[in-house]
This record gives sequence, C-alpha cells and structure tokens, in this order.
Amino acid sequence: MEHKKPFDQLYDPHKKAQDAIDHAREVREEKLTHLGKKAAPSPHLIADGNLKRCSVCGYPFQPDVQPSMSVAFADHLSKAHKPGQTTEDANQAAARIIRETTGD
Repeated sequence: MEHKKPFDQLYDPHKKAQDAIDHAREVREEKLTHLGKKAAPSPHLIADGNLKRCSVCGYPFQPDVQPSMSVAFADHLSKAHKPGQTTEDANQAAARIIRETTGD
C-alpha cells in the first residue's frame, strides 16, 4: 500500500514564519536607508560676484532687477521650480530659462 502524506504536511509553518520575518527585515532596512538621506535644501539665492543666482539651476539675477530681488526670485521659483517637479523637469526648465536669457 502506498503511503500518501496528508495535506497538512505540505504546509510548513516554520517556512511561513521565516518568510514573514525576512519580509519584515527587508521593510525595516528599506525604511532605515531612507531615513539616512537628507532632504534637498530649499531653493535660495547665492552670491556670484555682483549677481545673485538660483541655488537649484543657477539662473542669474541682476542686482537692479525690478520690482525687487525677492519678487523676481519668487516669480522664478513659481515658474521654473514648481512643487512636485522631478529633477529632470527642473533641469529642463533650467535649460529653457538659459536659452531664453541668452537668445539661443
């Protein structure tokens, strides 16, 4: 007579528990790697001789910009660095701005 294993023996509770432990460890390690990364600093003006430049794309602002430097920079941020923009989008926006200012 052939001996067949009962269906319950195909279920290995130790393997299922180990799989759950491994998955939890992977999730925990993934979260820890993201905690170590610093958030990108917010855009700000940086000095470059007598010009000021955008810290993200390097767009130049003349010292006599009208109506004011802060208004011009805020306008630049709203047009070129919209919230949720990816790095690629920001780079494309920077290239467009440079083309517009140089006339190429």
